[in-house]
Amino acid sequence: MSETWKRLNAGSGAHPLPPPAGAPGPVNARASIHGALQEEIQQAKATAEKLRIPFVDPLTAHIEPAAAGLIAKDTATRLQALPVRLVNNILLVAMASPEKTAAVRALEVLPSCKVQPAAAPKTALTMAVDRIFAKPVAPGPPKTLAAKQARPSERAETETTKVRTISIISNKGGVGKTHVAINLAYALAQKGSRTLLIDADLGNADISNKLAIFPEHHLLDFLQKDYDMQDLIVKTDFGFDLVCGTYGEFKLANLNYAQKTRFINHFKKVSQGYDLAVFDLGAGIARTVLDFALGADHTIIVTTPQDLISGYACAKAAFVRFKEIEERLENRLADYTPRWGFSPLIVINQVKNVEQGFKLFEALVKTTEENINPKEDRFHVTPRYLGSIPYDKDTVRATEARKKPLLDAFPHARASECLAHMTGLFLDPEHGYDPRIRFKSSFKRFAAILSRRL
Repeated sequence: MSETWKRLNAGSGAHPLPPPAGAPGPVNARASIHGALQEEIQQAKATAEKLRIPFVDPLTAHIEPAAAGLIAKDTATRLQALPVRLVNNILLVAMASPEKTAAVRALEVLPSCKVQPAAAPKTALTMAVDRIFAKPVAPGPPKTLAAKQARPSERAETETTKVRTISIISNKGGVGKTHVAINLAYALAQKGSRTLLIDADLGNADISNKLAIFPEHHLLDFLQKDYDMQDLIVKTDFGFDLVCGTYGEFKLANLNYAQKTRFINHFKKVSQGYDLAVFDLGAGIARTVLDFALGADHTIIVTTPQDLISGYACAKAAFVRFKEIEERLENRLADYTPRWGFSPLIVINQVKNVEQGFKLFEALVKTTEENINPKEDRFHVTPRYLGSIPYDKDTVRATEARKKPLLDAFPHARASECLAHMTGLFLDPEHGYDPRIRFKSSFKRFAAILSRRL
């Protein structure tokens, strides 16, 4: 193999590719080969810009086997096309000639789904097709999102730290994020899970106010003074344990490296006594807030009909940080396989009815599919619908007056029923959600994101 071809394959994320038949071997031909490929890349990018479609380099992009398996090699060769990934029945396909509508239509007929063409350099596409179809590919599309994201390198948790983590964020205050956190913790505890609720919205102490729980020590004491995290845990009358926040100017975004590391070490110890830990994070999209959110097994974004744009902006910001984290972990950890998809759980609070919640979620997904995923060649974001909560102002006020979770004060209210239903995702093994990741334990990923300067 010539040095030119070695350089072309280096860092591509693909297996080494053999030079095509007839590839020139003399040194003076190497520059011309490289130059020709670079010229094709620039031409493909220009085509993408002209047609307003994505650009994909098939030699560096992650090709999902299930997507590639939707067409046969002879079809891929004849149409000069290679499926990249399938998201919500939309198939992203790298094409040497995406301007040919007949080829696009032919592809739509074969897999029976909508095709999103992407411009790709011809030679790179030919090489990628030969490589992909040289080994068996998965037949047909994945049955579920979980199946689509599952990869052979995934390993079950083997360490003693078995706690699963749930983070709850929002782009702005006043959308009911803390109410969701409290009631989710309550519902999980009532269904038998050992649950720890952590008020990480430093500076507000919202959970303390809503439940009238004001312990001697709080999270800020742990971060700024010599207290163990175990000293902060309060047993509540509602079945879950609580680590309270406090008032002040200190924010999660102010955490330094030493404080993050200390938090990780102490959380690892105390979490061994729990099945689930729920983090109520501060409003906004500060980097540290997003890191806590993305380090968790489940990321919940709470929004309202009035603030749907802010909810979308929160999901977009989290996805941008998600990509950055995955790429840096991939570069720094030798055995790390990235998560290719980010699937935040969406809760739409204060809806008129459940139907409105579904419609608003569909609008958010449509905006995501139109404005984010078509521009990506490696990663994708796929929001998942956790549920909606009907707005009942009088019930909420009565609940706050009683200083109890809504599910405890008014268990038969419509909002309570919706909140209780959401817990099925975290408790029911048949629910279809697969939280497995590419660390030996989910806690290792949590620690890696917070402890490394990513």
